[in-house]
Amino acid sequence: MNLKRHWLCYAPVWFLAIICILLISFGTGKVLILGWLLGSCVILGYFTIRSYKWTVKQGELIVESGVLPWQKNYIRIPAGSLYGITVKRGMFGWLMDYGTITVNVLGGSSSTIVGHNMKGAQKFMEEFNGVQNATRPSALESE
Repeated sequence: MNLKRHWLCYAPVWFLAIICILLISFGTGKVLILGWLLGSCVILGYFTIRSYKWTVKQGELIVESGVLPWQKNYIRIPAGSLYGITVKRGMFGWLMDYGTITVNVLGGSSSTIVGHNMKGAQKFMEEFNGVQNATRPSALESE
């Protein structure tokens, strides 16, 4: 299962893109340069949001972020080393099916991984808990 950011995360980027288009269209001199600089920041922001994803594959959680190939970050967490997953959703999150996911990892210096405004957060938590229960030794011994 792949999990990406909700479309609402793109709203500020599109708002800035509209301002950028107006600056480029009607600006002259320094305003035109400001429009182009803002436009490059908008493009970088769009690809930064788009490149953030969580994936469940073969009993592990993979968190991928970063725009450029040499700056990509991958975090691999085996399902057996997870302490718990928490999903927080407000009223809009419940209506539009998004939420903030917090993953607690056993051991290590960074024991919490947070994904803000993730699309389908509740379904992701339920699916990953099923994978996690199947890979834990205690679940296998009780059968």
